[in-house]
Amino acid sequence: MQTSEIELPDWIETRIDIPDNNRSITQYQVAKEFVKEERPYYNVSRMHAAIGENVSTDTVQSRMDELVQRDVLKSEQVNNGSIYWLNHEDSRWPIPPDVEVKPERTEPTVSEWKDYGYVQLAAGSLLVVVIGTAVTLFGTFQTGNFYTTPWAASDIIAVGLSAGIMSYFGLFLAGVLWIFDIEELPSVEYLLGKD
Repeated sequence: MQTSEIELPDWIETRIDIPDNNRSITQYQVAKEFVKEERPYYNVSRMHAAIGENVSTDTVQSRMDELVQRDVLKSEQVNNGSIYWLNHEDSRWPIPPDVEVKPERTEPTVSEWKDYGYVQLAAGSLLVVVIGTAVTLFGTFQTGNFYTTPWAASDIIAVGLSAGIMSYFGLFLAGVLWIFDIEELPSVEYLLGKD
């Protein structure tokens, strides 16, 4: 092994060739650049400039490709070339060093929230209470002889009040589902036996 101020981690050192001083550039020299620098990734020309040896870019690319084959690096095709980064869980690619990573979002978005069964049940129940209130008012105005319909006012009011009671039951059920964190309700198709 070459003497150097940078010591490679064991997971890299066990995967690379023993440095050969007869080669113009070794896997060790390329791996050392990845370990010592803060850059999250390199392309061939950037690595060529960093090593500063009198070697061709083809030789640099060959060493980088060898490290990909040995699972030291990963690569991805970008535009007309490839980029390379350390194949390690602590690797900062694809996050640039000057970017602060925000914690992962745990709260649902509005569109995700609307897909919850208890939210849909509560929304449906609110719609039923509005319709029930309108029907009840319609029946109430009929009792004041403002207009007449073929249905009895008491029947109209009973339908409106029944819708209101059903909606309160739906709201109560939605609250229970929310409190006990029951995420899924059976679909309408399942309840009708079409599933």
